[in-house]
Amino acid sequence: MEKVKVKHFNYNLYKSSVTSKSALTVIFYHGWGASADSYKDVAEEIAKEGHTVIVPEIIYHDTRNSLENHFEKATLETYFWKTIIETIEEFNDFFGALKILKENTILLGSSMGGFIANGIFATQANIGGLANINGSGSFLVSERIFREIDNRPDIPLELEMILKKVDPIGRKNRDSPVLLIHGDSDKTVPIDGQKNYYNYLTENEGRKDIELLIYKDVNHQFTTEMLQDLITWLKMRIR
Repeated sequence: MEKVKVKHFNYNLYKSSVTSKSALTVIFYHGWGASADSYKDVAEEIAKEGHTVIVPEIIYHDTRNSLENHFEKATLETYFWKTIIETIEEFNDFFGALKILKENTILLGSSMGGFIANGIFATQANIGGLANINGSGSFLVSERIFREIDNRPDIPLELEMILKKVDPIGRKNRDSPVLLIHGDSDKTVPIDGQKNYYNYLTENEGRKDIELLIYKDVNHQFTTEMLQDLITWLKMRIR
């Protein structure tokens, strides 16, 4: 693994010892309160398949104005969506610095990173694909669920308007393949948002290359079985 700095972005770079012109570049966004180093084992397993893996440092994490306690209630409520939205908005600047082909790039995210990857995917016309692990592509639905779980009031109008602008629901992009992976017993990010996005893509947009894999009795975890299914899906994406 190599730590790379380009412009004001830092990322971990994993390269395979096997070079292939048909291999993919996977940009992997980590979860809330984690770090670019947190998914080292996952990134290495993907790289072993011949792919290049880029794990960016996310704003308000690692060296980028990291928060003191990500899981303090007020901090989480203030910065969760702020982090997601700012990362979506800076993608074009970050991607431009990487100098790679969008068509050969897969966006991958776990938990909060799944929200980020999905949000970016919905704004990009030529990205090669999306894999959302334990996240959501239905932002308003998930925020309503978070508030129900925490016994908080309804979404304020200002936040609702902000989320509508970035919510993947209602945004049509290129018909690239999508993999949605989730545990059916996830108490942190309930599966409803993932299901809602799947239904939107398959029913409203009539998309075909969409998969939703549900794992029985799995809470908010990125399991070995999930990783193996992700790797299998990536193999099918190689041209």
